[in-house]
Formats: sequence, C-alpha cells, structure tokens
Amino acid sequence: MKKYSLMLIIVAAILLEVMGATQYFLTQRGTRDELLVKAQRDMDQSQRVAMVKAEVESAVRNIHVEAERAIGDPNRYYVIATQMVKNNPHIVGAGIAFRPYYYKDRGNDGLFAPYCYDEQPDVTLKKKKTGAPQTRATLLPFDYTDREWFNKPLADGKSLWTAPYVDQGGTHIIMCTYVMPIRDKKGEAVGVFFADVPMEDVSLLSINIQEGLTQSRVILFAIQIASLFIIGIIVWLAFKAFSKYKEQVVDPEKEQLVKHNEKLRHVNRRLTERNLDLAKKLEALRSQLPDANV
Repeated sequence: MKKYSLMLIIVAAILLEVMGATQYFLTQRGTRDELLVKAQRDMDQSQRVAMVKAEVESAVRNIHVEAERAIGDPNRYYVIATQMVKNNPHIVGAGIAFRPYYYKDRGNDGLFAPYCYDEQPDVTLKKKKTGAPQTRATLLPFDYTDREWFNKPLADGKSLWTAPYVDQGGTHIIMCTYVMPIRDKKGEAVGVFFADVPMEDVSLLSINIQEGLTQSRVILFAIQIASLFIIGIIVWLAFKAFSKYKEQVVDPEKEQLVKHNEKLRHVNRRLTERNLDLAKKLEALRSQLPDANV
C-alpha cells in the first residue's frame, strides 16, 4: 500500500508541473491573440488610425514616383527608404522589395529588398518627434517571396494594408504595413514599396504585457526549479522506501521453497531417528541369539 501511495504522489506532482506549463503557454497565446483582435478592431473603427492611414498613404504616393524613376539606380533605394522613415513620424520602417533576380548582381540569393528602420521607434505616434530617428539601412533578412503583402500587389496591381501583426524584431510592437506596387517603364509590376506603421494604443499595451510576462517568466522559472527539486526529493524517497519495502516483503516462491525444505528436514530427521531405533533393536536381537560356535 505504501508503494502505491508514493507512486500516486509522484504522478500528481508531475501532472501539476505539466498543467502549470500548459497554462502558461495558453495564457501567452491567448494574450497575443487578444491583442491582434483589438488591433484589427482599432484599425477598422478608430478615426485616429484612419487619419494616420491617410497620411501614410499620401506619403507613400508622393515618394512612389521617385521610387519608380530610380529603377536604373538600385543604390538610390537605400536613400529613398531612409528619407521615408526620417521625414514621416508615423512610419518606423520602409523599403522596396523586387521580384527574384530582378537585380541579378544585387541582394542575397537573387532577392533585393533595401530596407530602412528606426532602431528606437516611437509607438506613441506623436506628430513631432523629440529628436532625429536612429535609422539603419539594410536588406530584408528573410525570403519575402511567399508573403501575401508582396505577391498580392504584384498580381492585382493594387495597393493594400496588411492585417495587424506582431513585430518579430523583439520590440513587441503591433504594426500594419501599407504596400504599393512599383512598375518599370514598360508598366510591368516589378516590386513593391512598403511602409510599416505602429499602432499606438495596442503597441503600448503589448509592451506593458510583454514586460509583465517577462517578470512572470522569472517567477514561473523559479517555481518550476523548486517544483523539480521537490519532485526529485519525492522520487528519491519513493525509491528508498520501495527498497526497504522490498527487503521486508518475502518472495512467495522463496517462502514456499523454505517451507518445502523445512518439511524435507523434518522427514529426514524422523527417518534418522527411526533408523537409529531399528539399529538398536537389531543389536538387541543379535545379543539374544546363541553363539554360533557353541
């Protein structure tokens, strides 16, 4: 009975640990999904967001002409993207992504997408920035050819706003992107111009939640370490108790063999006693017989 009780304690402790980890991941996913839903709602209904969208669309259209004229000078796109970020307080990143191998001697693996971003983005969407943004110009570090924001404008030749998404750069900012196709002199769509815009209220909420989650992760990590330590002690005590229990409990087959040997010893002792008794009687009979030599 003691063995099964200890095993139940171990199973219960492990299940508790699994439930805690599962609850943590589900809570994190639920929080992120809730933020994205709120972002979508704000994007569709908020008058403030509508005004920002209008300003961003206007800025992209104004620089779009310059982007199409610069097709023969690919280095010019780094300058255009940088100007877009520095001159527009609502935009934290901008770039131009071209079809694969459009510039064969540029980019990575045939992909050429100059991109500029603010290293310290202002998620409050203030009309005036307190200082010049710290921008950095580079190439997109991933394959964008399978993204809808790249393929759809090229296919239908229309501009679009993407659905809200969480920035994967570690800033936890929720953004949406405005995309506009770029055409060459023949009128063929060869790439897209895109501008990343943070969503103020949701982004601030996202950052606050992420900071809270970071603190929760530290606390949860400490709890998990303590739980694992307790589980280790329980397992050690269980094995120790089980070993003692096993030593105290006699194996049924061994017990049966001991009983059988005891019976054999008893029979052997009785046979020995009987043989001794018969030997004495035989000796007495021999003493009563007349001497054969008389």
